[in-house]
Amino acid sequence: MGLFNSLFGKKKMTLDEANAKNQDFITKNPEPKDDENSLMRQASNMLTNRKFDESIEFYKRLAENYPENKGLYLSQVGVGFYFLNDFDKAIEYYLKAKNEGADSNMMDDNIWEACEAIYNKNNDKKAIERYLEYYHNGNYAKKAKKILSK
Repeated sequence: MGLFNSLFGKKKMTLDEANAKNQDFITKNPEPKDDENSLMRQASNMLTNRKFDESIEFYKRLAENYPENKGLYLSQVGVGFYFLNDFDKAIEYYLKAKNEGADSNMMDDNIWEACEAIYNKNNDKKAIERYLEYYHNGNYAKKAKKILSK
């Protein structure tokens, strides 16, 4: 979980760096604590090895089987879609994650990143407006309003 905070939080790292950290953690902790931890290791390994479709399926299964961590796992489904450049699907899962208890600030960051990617790809200001619908006073509201004022 800390791996993805550093991957998608304020301190960005590449998938290769995240994969190295992931592998280092597994090497130092070779035995999963339980079935959930085992599935999570597989899911994160798929993600950091760019097997995004497989990772999405693992995280969906985790969200279904472990509802107490559903927000976390749905956010990772969103991450998989983000890396597949399906930004609308990513946003959909980030919103589901937020509703299931994922960290609101992290979802703010993730939703902004996806909305900004849509805007940068298509110069579509509706993507920026969409961000403001979800986070009117969010971390990126000032930046969003500046883009919209151009």
